[in-house]
Amino acid sequence: MPDPERTRLASILAELCQAVGADGGGAVYLDDGDGTLQLAAWTEAERNTGVVDRLLGRGLEATGAELVLRLGGNGGGMAVLRRRARIDFTQQDRAVARLYARRLADGKLVEPGPLSKSGWTRQLESIQRIAARLTRLASVDEVATTMCNEISQLIDHDEAHVLIVDDGGILKPVASIGRDGAADLPPLPADGPGGVEIGRALRSGMPTLAPKIASMGALRNGPHSMLVVPLHYESRVSGLICLIARGAHRFDDDDLRLIQILSDQAAVAIENARLLQGRDELVHELAGMLEISQAAGSAQDEGPLAALLASRLLRLTRMDGAVVARWEEGSTVMRAVARDGMSGDAKTIDVTDSPGRRQALREGKPVVIQADDTEYGTESTELHLIGAQTLLLLPLNAGGRTIGLIEMVSRSERRVPGTAEIQACEAMASLAATGMEKVQVLQQLRDAADIDLVSGVHNHRYLQERLRQEIARSARSHAPLAVLMLDLDKFKPINDKHGHADGDRVLRNIAATISAHVRSNDIVARYGGDEFVVVMPDTPSDRAEQVARRVVGGVLQQQHELTDRSRVTVGVSAGLSFYPHDGRNSAQLLQAADAAMYEAKRGGGRQVELSSHPTTKSGEHQDPRPARAAA
Repeated sequence: MPDPERTRLASILAELCQAVGADGGGAVYLDDGDGTLQLAAWTEAERNTGVVDRLLGRGLEATGAELVLRLGGNGGGMAVLRRRARIDFTQQDRAVARLYARRLADGKLVEPGPLSKSGWTRQLESIQRIAARLTRLASVDEVATTMCNEISQLIDHDEAHVLIVDDGGILKPVASIGRDGAADLPPLPADGPGGVEIGRALRSGMPTLAPKIASMGALRNGPHSMLVVPLHYESRVSGLICLIARGAHRFDDDDLRLIQILSDQAAVAIENARLLQGRDELVHELAGMLEISQAAGSAQDEGPLAALLASRLLRLTRMDGAVVARWEEGSTVMRAVARDGMSGDAKTIDVTDSPGRRQALREGKPVVIQADDTEYGTESTELHLIGAQTLLLLPLNAGGRTIGLIEMVSRSERRVPGTAEIQACEAMASLAATGMEKVQVLQQLRDAADIDLVSGVHNHRYLQERLRQEIARSARSHAPLAVLMLDLDKFKPINDKHGHADGDRVLRNIAATISAHVRSNDIVARYGGDEFVVVMPDTPSDRAEQVARRVVGGVLQQQHELTDRSRVTVGVSAGLSFYPHDGRNSAQLLQAADAAMYEAKRGGGRQVELSSHPTTKSGEHQDPRPARAAA
């Protein structure tokens, strides 16, 4: 080889060694035409040929790290780079080295072309700057968008697209930039122009340069050039970079090598972004699970807990709306407990004609439904009606039972949640379901402690507690308060003649009638035996008398069918007392109402009597108030 050529190769080699930190020097071996490698150029740090001996298996030991490059192009051969220390060459080092490989291979045959040393330097500086920027980005979308924007500084093109292989193995466009702004990459048929090149690069892991494609569909008439380069990470293809240009032969081998170098940087940056994103998602998941666990442990009401669950699941899945519903066991109805991002005020959801919901409740496993799924007709129709693409039905499992469902919808795009995402959702749902079940059990225990088992209304203990609370509230707010005492007339013969089962049935019916004739915030309780009490907060005396007459009239008109098919009616006497005129504590008010009720009995019953002996705070009697109202 002439000395000028050898000198030029040595200069390129020295530049390469400096670029990749090969402080042990390097050597270039070229094919002499008959298959023999000849030492063509070396750096001052690499004068011996021991590296060749090692490559030929002659037993010499390497003292540092080495990088061997195959030289393609017009001349065959290889280049060997060495480091004194055993510090491996990075993926970026290898990418830069491949950029020089073409120059080394063609160094003795062609003169430097348009890409002079200064051109190479500028390209490397651009690549290094882009690589540095990519490493600072924290999301896959940001890396892909930056790649599309920055490639234009290296290679002339009309469209740039970055496609990523998702967790399900599906290749999806992540970023697309055209010469005039955003440019969508339309679906390309696997056997059509463009689709063939993308599929080949994805399967083989090798770059594809298509210098002339006659046409790429209606949106790209006329000849086009296409360059597709895989993104490699740890021996797998994680995605593709696709460049498209109008006209034939717009890309060449130099463009291919440049984009390969950039693809190596992008693959590392995308994987780092995925790791960072995965770490952030894990932190959010753990924070969400901790928050739900704490809320479940201290929850007194399932509504706020269900609302927290819906909010956290939407943040985790990035879906658009959620409904948390509890299944009324033994029925076909679910009761909506919380909504987030979902319109509508329906209190119940009937699952009779909902195959997807029935499946999720029956199997206790998540069900994903798309708008075009014919298998789930009802749910698919609902998705079309609200303009949504995907429905995720997530069971609420607690203690081996399914107690309800979380329904999440995606309106903006079709979603196929991955396994890890589903598992995280299930973990959160399980924690919340356990808390919701605990709340219901505690409520059942409270109800059992507060409810009279015979009549179904509140018991004596609950009456005393609530009456004290209402008296204290009336004392603070000066609001009126009335107490109605009811005693059934001639009820004992029913028990004596027909038995206690019929007597209990009559008590339940009368309790239901009393409840039906008072307000929802009034307190109905069984005082004992066949006596009932109604506490009426914020009720003045005239209004309380009207309610009392209505209750007595309802009881008197009611007929009760017994087990022997006979029918009976029951009489009732009632007495009213008022705070603070008839007493300032629960005992005084109940005593005054009881006394008025017995006055009604002595008057023949079937009527309401107002207390005629109000007491002061000290218990002294005031002037009587004669007031009797017949039912």
